[in-house]
Amino acid sequence: MGMIKPGTFIGDRYEILDKIGSGGMADVYKAKCHRLNRFVAIKILKPEFSADESFVSKFRGEAQSCAGLTHPNIVSVFDVGDDGDLHYIVMELVEGITLKRFIERKGRLEVKEAVGIAIQIAMGLDVAHQNHVVHRDIKPQNIIISKEGKVKVADFGIARAVSQTTTIDNYSQNIGSVHYLSPEQARGGFSDERSDIYSLGVTLYEMLAGHVPFTGDNAVSVALLHVHGEAQPLSEINPAVSPSLEKIVEKCMQKKPERRYMTTAELIQDLKTAIVNPNGDFVKISAVMDGSKTRQISPSEMKEIKAEVAVQSDSFDDDDEFEDEEAGRQKAAATAAEKRRKRSESDDDDDDDDMDSMGDSTEKFVIALSVLLVIAVAVGAIYLITKIVGG
Repeated sequence: MGMIKPGTFIGDRYEILDKIGSGGMADVYKAKCHRLNRFVAIKILKPEFSADESFVSKFRGEAQSCAGLTHPNIVSVFDVGDDGDLHYIVMELVEGITLKRFIERKGRLEVKEAVGIAIQIAMGLDVAHQNHVVHRDIKPQNIIISKEGKVKVADFGIARAVSQTTTIDNYSQNIGSVHYLSPEQARGGFSDERSDIYSLGVTLYEMLAGHVPFTGDNAVSVALLHVHGEAQPLSEINPAVSPSLEKIVEKCMQKKPERRYMTTAELIQDLKTAIVNPNGDFVKISAVMDGSKTRQISPSEMKEIKAEVAVQSDSFDDDDEFEDEEAGRQKAAATAAEKRRKRSESDDDDDDDDMDSMGDSTEKFVIALSVLLVIAVAVGAIYLITKIVGG
């Protein structure tokens, strides 16, 4: 089948209405399901990948990863199928925009708004993790905010059941933007639920700071900063960020997975506590097991990182150039301190995952929902305190 035009029927039931987004492997269309008389989103594998069995199986794997996940904060998958040489996934249609666009529009988000969004992302991830599915590509481009202000995690494109996981080698060319990559993913090693927690930490950092923690002239230098760079403290960038919230983000973004939150449930608990007790000292970051200080990255690790990042080039902006290993290392070291001082906004204009344009009403909804969440937590805390004092 050639070009997919409005009016085209797929699987004898889905009528294509118009194109709403495009990613590395697939295009997304708004469609009408004539069997159930509802609007849906259809993700169709790009023609250049449809002949490649490994791409097709990854694409189907996405649908299978999500099929069992039902949660208000996860984009639902309804169907998966083939129509001739077209491979497609049918999903819930969420009218709204990506969190990336939302941040770009607002600059930096209000604290309660950022925390409300982070809690909703974490709630969606918690269900995925309980089902042993790791997302592996959490970033604001993969979070959709609906017109009603609901936050939904989308694109489980490289998610897999943890039980089948050894390393991410086979999935490396699909890994998302290097700006959100955990150190273990940058190194090409084992990744698990805590890798999602790192990426969520980076996303929360961006919501509160208005830019990503690490930027560089190329993907390799950014990957190296994830491995051994230090992000500028949030309180220096945004004075509205409380000590407890700053420490939550710091804990999520620890280099060693064992120092992060072990589960998203623990993270959600601390985020809620930070709302009612912003100055509390309740965030505990465990000590490093081996007590090692920052060490020089070895040439073999440098090679691994460069190779890992190089195969991801499709996921990055067109201006992400790769230099040779030594230049990449020197560039990262030389620019790290400078970057921390005058951080420019991330130029990570990812694939236009943008959905429909959104008015001020969505913004009001997001703030309202976040405030309601804050009030609910506060009321719960007050109730507990009165019960304890009364009892």
